Amino acid sequence: MDFAGLKLKNPIIIASGPTTAKIEHLEAAERNGAAGVSIKHVMTRQTYQGKLRCYSSPERVMVFPSDKRLDLAEGLELIRQAKKRTSLAVLVNFSSQEPDLEAYGRLARQFEEAGADALEINMCCPNFGLGQKELGLADEEAEGGALTGQNPKLAAAIVKIAKENCSIPVIPKLTPTALDIGSVAEACVRAGAAGLSLVGGPSLAAPPVDIYQGGRPLYPLMGRSSFGAITGSAIRYNTFKITAQVAERVKVPLTSSGGIDTWEHAIQMMMWGAMSVGICTATMWRGFEAVAAIRRGMERFLEEQGYASYEAIVGLSLKYLTATDRIELGRGHAEIDPGRCKACGACLKPGHCDAVVAEEQQLKVLADRCLGCGVCVGLCKFGAIRMVEEA
Repeated sequence: MDFAGLKLKNPIIIASGPTTAKIEHLEAAERNGAAGVSIKHVMTRQTYQGKLRCYSSPERVMVFPSDKRLDLAEGLELIRQAKKRTSLAVLVNFSSQEPDLEAYGRLARQFEEAGADALEINMCCPNFGLGQKELGLADEEAEGGALTGQNPKLAAAIVKIAKENCSIPVIPKLTPTALDIGSVAEACVRAGAAGLSLVGGPSLAAPPVDIYQGGRPLYPLMGRSSFGAITGSAIRYNTFKITAQVAERVKVPLTSSGGIDTWEHAIQMMMWGAMSVGICTATMWRGFEAVAAIRRGMERFLEEQGYASYEAIVGLSLKYLTATDRIELGRGHAEIDPGRCKACGACLKPGHCDAVVAEEQQLKVLADRCLGCGVCVGLCKFGAIRMVEEA
């Protein structure tokens, strides 16, 4: 694949995070079939000395209030090691904490000289700047991370400076918290972005609390705590939305991360408009073997469905997208297969529905009452309910 000037053997990139902070991580990623990696966020100055802490509910969600970023020297060395010890495409996820925007130009030159294949400018991290602002603790002039990504003019200026100072692709990573991410995307593309990196989710979240310990947040080994970046399965649906939204506004390649746990999720993300997919939290829950399983599943799908390339599936779902007032509602109803139905009664439970009834120890749908909502289909554990389209 050609992604924004990068040659990739498949669409899988390990997204910037705790599993891209060491050369051993990157080597494991390559052994399991990843085509590229975005190294852990590099900062010119540490705004706080974080250590990895998170609320984790496997296969559901992670909430990170704290994690260590790489210093500039660490980032440069990791790039050099990655280019020496792997054949991966290496993206560097970074931001500047310096007062002048020209620092992005200086950083771009340094990263290119170290061997980086592309720059993934971090305009999405919510753990500094945005978190303080949402709690009313930030200065009026506070910028950085997700605050940068909410400002189209600032985002474009940074992209322009970086592009003018290097010959490798510039791929800014945008924040889903922007009021209009499409406008930010368009501004970055006009400034010369070769592609865009997207992530879903509301960006920041709060964890559940221990209701028996005075409401203490369920982070490990922490006293006072804060909101945290949200990742994992829970944000997948918003990543679909963000990907489709941006794909409708710009014509540069997109890489999307956030909630990809299986090969089906990866294929769905590409059909919503992503040309490559980023995987992070799945590797924290299941190791890099998760990457191998996703890659094998994607390859098998393309072969079985007769697609000649990954590019053939990019954006297939966009033709079905329209505004709410233009939705085309089909006529139909639910239908229960008596041969599969176990009469468990789950489909009788929805409080809004009076279409499913029990007659002579069998469940059936009264078609004239059915709203066609589809809730019962998801409730049935035995696959006994399907939606039937009416002429």
